[in-house]
Amino acid sequence: MPPRILLLLLATTLVTAFVLVPAPAPANADTGTVVSLTFDDGSQDQYDNARPALDSHGMKGTYYINSARVGTSGYMTQAEIAALGSAGNEIGGHTITHADLPTLSTAEQQRQVCDDRVALLNMGFTVKNFAYPYGNASSTSEQVVHDCGYNSARTVGGVVSPGGCNGCGYAETVPPADAYFTQTPDSVKTGTTLAQLQGYVTQAETHGGGWVQLVVHHVCNGCDDTYAVTPSTLSSFLNWLAPRSANGTTVKTVDQVIGGGLQPPVNGPPSPTTVQNPSLEAATGGVPDCFQLGGYGTNTFAWTRTNDSHTGQYAERVDVTARTDGDRKLVTKQDAGTCAPAATPGHTYQLGVWYKGTWASGVTTKMSLYYRSATGAWTFWTNGPTLAQTSTWQQTLVTTPAVPAGATNLSFGVALPGVGSLVVDDFSLTDQRA
Repeated sequence: MPPRILLLLLATTLVTAFVLVPAPAPANADTGTVVSLTFDDGSQDQYDNARPALDSHGMKGTYYINSARVGTSGYMTQAEIAALGSAGNEIGGHTITHADLPTLSTAEQQRQVCDDRVALLNMGFTVKNFAYPYGNASSTSEQVVHDCGYNSARTVGGVVSPGGCNGCGYAETVPPADAYFTQTPDSVKTGTTLAQLQGYVTQAETHGGGWVQLVVHHVCNGCDDTYAVTPSTLSSFLNWLAPRSANGTTVKTVDQVIGGGLQPPVNGPPSPTTVQNPSLEAATGGVPDCFQLGGYGTNTFAWTRTNDSHTGQYAERVDVTARTDGDRKLVTKQDAGTCAPAATPGHTYQLGVWYKGTWASGVTTKMSLYYRSATGAWTFWTNGPTLAQTSTWQQTLVTTPAVPAGATNLSFGVALPGVGSLVVDDFSLTDQRA
């Protein structure tokens, strides 16, 4: 055979072989449709109603938990969350107090995200993935979540709802284009129908597959006016979803989609050791920075940023003109530690506030003290002694009991629980063992 013909045949064979052998799929690529059933906030109805529905279908979900809510009214206990994790469900982070991250300073975002994860890890949970409260995030938030040791973060929206959306995709990609801003359909709401839930899945199936993360808050009958799905609708959807596995539509937790190892815990920045903005000079929207207007009950009141101050230019005044119950008070801000002074368990602290005011006979005006627990929840601690009425500036000083084990931060202020007027200024905090 002439050499030219031999070379031509060899080339043809090599081209044919190249065409017939498919290229290997990219690592972690998934050509089918993946559904993740995700539940935000850790509400009690998720444990009571979502858990048995998923269990009966052999499905696992991802539950995003706010550590400060664990064990509080309306939310799952630590034991219930542990039971979910032991059954193969995933536990994720959702900030300490459901904070709207882009509205916070970088340091406070770090505390909200990192310290929430640390608290959940300390409870014994494997915490790899995160969900932004309200679905809100910025480039700073994404970096914070990454640096706090999470493998991914989920927003809400960005994927087309059944009916169309210009510029929206039909599902998140696997792996996602941005692991720290993964896309979902809109949150499941009271008006979301079974057909719409099915549509989120079928539109992905008919447009090349991908990842469909369903975002659920409440599973109940009438427990929420906006963000709820009934147990019957959820069960009907799972009945419909289960057999679709035969055609390549699978249900996975977020961790099963994202993968990656468990990163070590990362603490947020340390808290200050003194009261911030103690003389109330800086303010935003009429409220002194690093303070909050507190109170409860049925009463008529008005707050005033007054120039009748002890030092500096400003003090804060409250006038209660009618009261059925409750009180009004200005307290140091109960945040994750940007404003709230640090507390050391076992230590005692001397807390001070300058005040003056007059109030109705029998009203017991006192300093109110609070501490923040290791999970991030703020708890009323104790009251100081009753204060005497005074038309001139006086300082009330209270030495706390020993700080309880697990407490991390302190908050305090003076409460007016009746008709009268109270002006406060110049807050102080001193560690008695420093």
